[in-house]
Amino acid sequence: MGSMHLAMGQAPVVLGDIEKNLEIMEGLICEAQKDGEQDIDLIAFPELFITGYNLRDNYNDVAEKIPGKGKAQTEMCRLAKEYGIHITTGIVEKAGKSLFNSAILIGPEGYIGHYRKQFLPNFGPFEEKIFFGEGDNTPVFETPFGKIGIQICYDIFFPETSIGLAHNGADLILNLSASPTTSRPLFHRVLPARAIETTCFYAYVNNVGTQGSLTFAGESTIVDPRGKTMAEIPAFEEGVIVCEIPIEELDSYRDARPILRDSKK
Repeated sequence: MGSMHLAMGQAPVVLGDIEKNLEIMEGLICEAQKDGEQDIDLIAFPELFITGYNLRDNYNDVAEKIPGKGKAQTEMCRLAKEYGIHITTGIVEKAGKSLFNSAILIGPEGYIGHYRKQFLPNFGPFEEKIFFGEGDNTPVFETPFGKIGIQICYDIFFPETSIGLAHNGADLILNLSASPTTSRPLFHRVLPARAIETTCFYAYVNNVGTQGSLTFAGESTIVDPRGKTMAEIPAFEEGVIVCEIPIEELDSYRDARPILRDSKK
């Protein structure tokens, strides 16, 4: 396995407007491909980027069965095929009578897989347990450029989710987030710690802008397996970053500090 080229995009979205948010997504994909010196393998977008985070009682109106032929998935499949890129983003999933705060991964050939958020915050401004069910598995997705683990926002504060992804073979862990400004210091402290304890490359992609009563700072960041920042988008700025992730160096990181080997599965 060689290197992969990862892009992450953050931009304000419109609550409940899937079509407009897909237009924003396409604009960021075009920007990433223009800025990158190499073809982009994967571009990641934040938690519930397709719909907006703070929809409360209106989540059901934008939910889609996954996999399925809903508006968001149909357009994302077109974008992935047209631009020759893999895309992951947050989306509201409908399964029977339940809704899930989910992340979907789509490639040029179509749907690859999805993940349901396991830990739902229910404190302060957060009321996710009122609207969403809890996920119960930790999948890792095979791609031509590496094995990808995905988690969503609050999941990062529970080490077992990250360690589980690492033991399941993840090379890169993506955290799709809707982290408001009040949580900024916590995420920036825990992100390098999770990278170190899993010996994985770790990427945090966060919403930016204001949605209802919540303000998001963005600050999307990629760190290496020793917790060193590789790339980041400045606070409150709209845009993309493109970073080469040297997956082929993972073995040397893990040989030098075998935390994953010595941790209990």
